[in-house]
Amino acid sequence: MSGTLGALSRLASTPPGTATVETVVAACAEIRRLFDADDAYVVRSGDPAFVRLGDDGDPAQYEIKQRGYWYAWREAAANPGEPNRLLTVTDRLVGDVVPLSAQVPATHIAAILPGDESNSEMLIVRGPWPDGLSEDQVELLGSVRPLMAYLIGNVLDSERRERLQGQMRVLGEIAEAFTQAEHADNPLSALATALSRASGFAWVVILVFDPGIERVIDRAINVGRHSNTETAERGKRGQESENSGERDLLGARHMAWTRQPYTVPDVGDPNEQLLVNDELRHFYEQAHILSMASFPVFTKDALYATITFCGSEQHAFDETEMGFLGSLVAQAGPTMRAFKLNRELRETDQRLRAVFTNAPVFITVFEPDGTIVLLEGADKGTIAQETASLVGSRIYDLVPGYFAEELRANLERGLAGDSFTADMQWDGRDFQTRFAPLRDHDGSATGVIGVTTDESERLRATRELQRMNIDLTAAMERAEASAREAEASRLRAEYLAQHDALTGVLSRRAWFEMAASRHPSAIAVFDVDRFKRVNDQYGHPAGDTVLKTVAESLGAAIGEDGVIGRLGGEEFGALFNVSVADAERACQRAVELVAARPCGLSEGRVVSVTISAGLAPCRRASDNTKDAVARAYDIADKALYEAKNTGRDRLVTAPAAA
Repeated sequence: MSGTLGALSRLASTPPGTATVETVVAACAEIRRLFDADDAYVVRSGDPAFVRLGDDGDPAQYEIKQRGYWYAWREAAANPGEPNRLLTVTDRLVGDVVPLSAQVPATHIAAILPGDESNSEMLIVRGPWPDGLSEDQVELLGSVRPLMAYLIGNVLDSERRERLQGQMRVLGEIAEAFTQAEHADNPLSALATALSRASGFAWVVILVFDPGIERVIDRAINVGRHSNTETAERGKRGQESENSGERDLLGARHMAWTRQPYTVPDVGDPNEQLLVNDELRHFYEQAHILSMASFPVFTKDALYATITFCGSEQHAFDETEMGFLGSLVAQAGPTMRAFKLNRELRETDQRLRAVFTNAPVFITVFEPDGTIVLLEGADKGTIAQETASLVGSRIYDLVPGYFAEELRANLERGLAGDSFTADMQWDGRDFQTRFAPLRDHDGSATGVIGVTTDESERLRATRELQRMNIDLTAAMERAEASAREAEASRLRAEYLAQHDALTGVLSRRAWFEMAASRHPSAIAVFDVDRFKRVNDQYGHPAGDTVLKTVAESLGAAIGEDGVIGRLGGEEFGALFNVSVADAERACQRAVELVAARPCGLSEGRVVSVTISAGLAPCRRASDNTKDAVARAYDIADKALYEAKNTGRDRLVTAPAAA
């Protein structure tokens, strides 16, 4: 057995570039001998079937039906902590799929082979084992699986390297794509690829919508392993199903309304009908997608695009993961805004081109004697009439004497080597002509070229350009103001998440988080005496006023010695960073200050309140900070209740723990 494992190890260590599918087949033969099995092979997810490496046969004729491979893969992929499965196969159909363990009868073993960017390969070993695997075989599979995963990674390395090179080429085209109208979708594709690699999700789809969210105006998908498959092509075209376009719009409108991401932890959940319905579930099965999360991208207050992360494994999308994905989307924001600005600039460029195309511009080439050899330009005005008859004629014979003399002087100046601009009037319009010499290979002037434009049209175009520049500047200023507002909102939301909205002191969660990180010397708990009587007698607004006043008094009394937090209702806490004796003096000041400071209510009413307090040292000699904080809090809470029971309006300090 050890010899077989050694042979497998040697095959698995075949360097990238030399490892081939034949190497995988040879390794499977070693596994077959190792487990005394009838067969061993590797299947890889394709489009849409699982394909056996080294076998050119029809996947529909494999020993297990395709649905069975899918079932086994899904069960293992959905449980990454237990990637090995035992199968019971009868008449090519998979029955039971259970986690790997010894002494469990089975016909097959299925083990996912994880790689750097995919979990789409699976090792299949056919027994059968009517009495189940032995403990040694189960343990040995733990060594076989990483060896095979490493080998598969080496086999696929050349493919991956070519794809990464292609991705780098795509990324390198971003700058050019932003300055040219062609290949305008490259920035979005490169962005989707970067997001896929950063997030670890198999697919990332970016959709750009029109302002009314009535249609998708741009669609991009990341460059990945299966990017050349029919399934991916359908995704790029938005043809996942007959109504997939409607689902895209429905999901975008929902996120525009809620302004929140939308998650689908399990695309197979029949209750999910917003981003996924029964028709789309078949497509996601072909694409080997198990979960997805879609994030809105806003410009100003309008939804501009969505970014959807699709995983080949189930995700719970907890707070940590959503925060990570949200940060990636936030980092993608500048690229999305640049793409939007690029679109607007291209539209502006098209408008400018239209302006200049319609402006009357004429190009005339003169020989030294004034003969016209070329006359091209817009078909407007008297100058453009019968241009064919003008070519070959001397300009001096075609225009009035005063104008002929002016032209003669300009041509002589051009033949002398001068380049200049001259203003002229013709047919009631103002023209401007740029004259320049035409030179032969020796540098001698052989003629003169004149580029004539209608001055009024140029001025009109200039005004249009100025207006567009003003509009663009205003749009950029509005965008910057919107970004500043968004940052201010983010900071405000961050503050509110850390502080109690009524009193302004730390929230309960933030207070305990600070306690666990600050290593306090002592913890105090305060409670407003007979607070219910205040609410009952004066109303809840008066109770809110009392709480704010008490919080202010606590802050004034404790000052820099500690940090105040509202722990719930009328209960407050203090974390001290001074000695226990100093903390005790600060707490006593707080009790006395609250009692001495009446609370002013509405309509000139005044109510006096007192507080009770419990103080406990926070020792950490024998346990960690979290446990020490929890213990000190409990002791301080008990001291608080002792203060309540012995008359209120007082501080009880718990003795130091042994």
